[in-house]
This record gives sequence, structure tokens and C-alpha cells, in this order.
Amino acid sequence: MDNSPVLSEISEPCLNCGKPLAGNYCGNCGQEAKNFRRPFFKLSSEAIHSLFELDGRAFRTLFFLLTKPAHLSKEYFSGRRIQYTPPLRLFLVISVSFFLLVSFYTSIRSIEEALNPTVSGSEEEVAPPVGDEVSLSIGSETDEGGDDDNGLAQILTFVDNINLPFLDDQTNTNLRKVMSAQAEANLNTLAENPADFARGYLEYITVFILLMIPLLALIQKIVYIRTGHFYVEHLVLTLHNHAFIIFVVFVASLTNMVEERQMPIISSLFGYLGAAIYIWMWVYLFLSLKNYFQKGYGITLLKYITTTILYGITLILGMLLFSGILFFLF
Repeated sequence: MDNSPVLSEISEPCLNCGKPLAGNYCGNCGQEAKNFRRPFFKLSSEAIHSLFELDGRAFRTLFFLLTKPAHLSKEYFSGRRIQYTPPLRLFLVISVSFFLLVSFYTSIRSIEEALNPTVSGSEEEVAPPVGDEVSLSIGSETDEGGDDDNGLAQILTFVDNINLPFLDDQTNTNLRKVMSAQAEANLNTLAENPADFARGYLEYITVFILLMIPLLALIQKIVYIRTGHFYVEHLVLTLHNHAFIIFVVFVASLTNMVEERQMPIISSLFGYLGAAIYIWMWVYLFLSLKNYFQKGYGITLLKYITTTILYGITLILGMLLFSGILFFLF
């Protein structure tokens, strides 16, 4: 008599490749067995939940990101990854949250300024100058206008001298026209409303940091070249550290908002809290190198200072280049 087990049920086939399903995912093509014919509200909440990982994994990741330097990077390369948010997603989610806060804060400030306009110079009326003073005043205004015109003229002269060798003459001509028009528009915005101009640049900070992270990881790789660690390890550690930095700026911005309310005792406490957060940031970055590369405190401090100096130089040069590109093209 054959006592071998018999399958009592045949699993449903995968809707993508037709192979039998084993669990919630197809073992052949990897597609999840999920029915999307559901109410929109449930799908939306599920999408938000999936994007921000609003479960134990997200809170666990954030806890270790803030309290244990380099722990997430060490866990990532030890193979224990499923219980934590992936490094790139963690960086992007924190960045998006930060800029949502910046947008909300600037909107609140704009509403406050609209409701409580500050009128400067309305209490005193200054008598118009007479005689020679009129000529002097007009001459000063002309000089100021001339300075502004000269500033724009210098920028346009610089643009007219741009000729990229890998582009043909017509493309270079079109590029110079676009750069001139965009530079003039940005210069006018900067003169009329510097706050709006600065907020416009903030929208590109995440892109700038993402472009710089591979270079910063390369600097770290060069400084620690004799440790035998692969470049990807430096890249992941740099991603985690920059996610931490942005979160620190995020929290410090919240404390600064409370401090600006000028509430007795509370504002002072949040001011000290903001300072403590920034101190922990510098200590954290030092400990992340110490914990990951397992070197002594002296050699780690030397490499930390060297890396910080090289980071600073690279960031300044990158920021100048990136700001120039934004000014002339966006």
C-alpha cells in the first residue's frame, strides 16, 4: 500500500507566469499575489504604509540610526537586512519629510507676514532734499542702478564667452541664449525677493547631496584604503550618515521653531536641546568611523579630521558648481 502523502489542494497559479504559487509570492517570477480590485482608500493607505514603512521596521531603523553609529551599515553587510529600511529609501524618506517641514514652515511664515505686515519708516516723513541735495540723491540712485546694470552686464559677458567644444556652433548659441535669459530672471528674483530665491534652491538640496554622496564615499575609501573594505561599504555607510545628518537638521529645525516662539523657559530649553543635537551629530560621525572600521581612537580621530577637511573642500567646490548650474539653467 502506498502511504506517500497526497496533495489535497492545488495552489492557485501565478497571474503573470502561470506557475503554481507557494505563499504570497511566485517562486518563478517573484510577483506578489495581490488583488488590486479593492476600494481606493485601502489601496492609498497601503501605498503610504509601503512607502514610509510605517511598521516596526521603520521605527527600529530610526532608533538605531539615531543611537548606534554604524550599526545599520554593519547589519546590512552582515546579511541582516530584512528587519531594517534599505539605506537609499531611508535617505529619501527622511529628505522628503525634511522638505515637507520646510515647505510647511515657510507657508506659516508667509501667512504670519500677510496677517501682520511690518511697515518700516511710516512714522516719520522725511522732507525731500532741496537744491544740490536733489542732484546728489539722483546721482546716487543712478550709480546704484549702474552698479546693478554692470552686474548683469558682467554675467552676460561671461555667458557670451561660453563655447563648449563638444557642441556645434548652433547648439552653443542656443545654450547661451537660454543661460542669459535664465540668469537675468534669477537675478531679478534675487533682487526682488531673496527669500523665495533661497527656497527655490532648497528644493534641489536632496539632488545635490545624492550627487555628492558617491564622491564623499570615494574620499572615505581613499582615507581608509588600507583597511580592505570595498567601495560599496563606504557608500552605504555614507548614505546612513547623511540620512542621520538630515534627520538632525530636521529635528533641530523643529526645536528652532519652538525657540522662536519666545515662550518662557520652554524656548530656552529647546535652544539648549538644539545645541546638544548638533554636538551629538559631530560625536556620532566620529563614532561611526570608530565602530565600523574598528581602529583606535587616535588613528580614528586623525582620519576623521582628514576626512572632514576633504569633505568640506569637496562640498564647497560642488556647491559652487551646482549653484552655478542652477543659476544659469533653472
